[in-house]
Amino acid sequence: MSIATELRRPASAGDAKVDFVARTTVPVYQQRLVKMGWQPDADARTFARRLDAAPDVEAIFERFSRHVEAMVRQSARLEPIDWEQGLELLASRAEDSPLRWWLYGSGALAVRGIAIEPGDLDVHVNDAALAAELLGDHLVEPLTHMTGWVADAGARAFAGVLVEWLAGAHPSGHQPPHEQEDTAESHLEPVTWRGHQILVPRLELQLAVAERRGLADRVALIREAMGS
Repeated sequence: MSIATELRRPASAGDAKVDFVARTTVPVYQQRLVKMGWQPDADARTFARRLDAAPDVEAIFERFSRHVEAMVRQSARLEPIDWEQGLELLASRAEDSPLRWWLYGSGALAVRGIAIEPGDLDVHVNDAALAAELLGDHLVEPLTHMTGWVADAGARAFAGVLVEWLAGAHPSGHQPPHEQEDTAESHLEPVTWRGHQILVPRLELQLAVAERRGLADRVALIREAMGS
């Protein structure tokens, strides 16, 4: 492996937090780790992500260590991304549960058959802890309550693709809202995918978000799908 990992328990955080540490000398891996939320340490080769110390954090960390290189390589588009596997897992396990969720970002375009390959799956949920329970055997990050982030809580799983969910997304103040916000719920519609009814933002909302982010290629794809 080109990435070494360490589970670190910082004394300053007591028993409440842990650091998932990754060390690598590969420049593209270093860039993607930062993009994925890791903070550089004083050592330029070392990156840490502070997370909640769940009771099963050692097992989650072991799974993270097995999959981190694949996650980073997928983020860099150096390895195939099986987003269908991750979405099938989520949709199947959530189907008979009280979890309310919707898919947003590039994944929400891909399930419509739009020619885009998601780098990961972004999911809004009403209950981040329930989502972590449903996907517990695939967690690569424990459920974590965040400060200074876009939402109150989130977690990550890996199943052919990185699946990242959040709950309690903070209002952006934009109109229309960002796809991940609670108020985006009034801008959703169902799409049938492999027999599952999956809620996704309407294309008009995704177009507005893509335009605000300056994603010209995505804007063109959405406009083509809308016939405009």
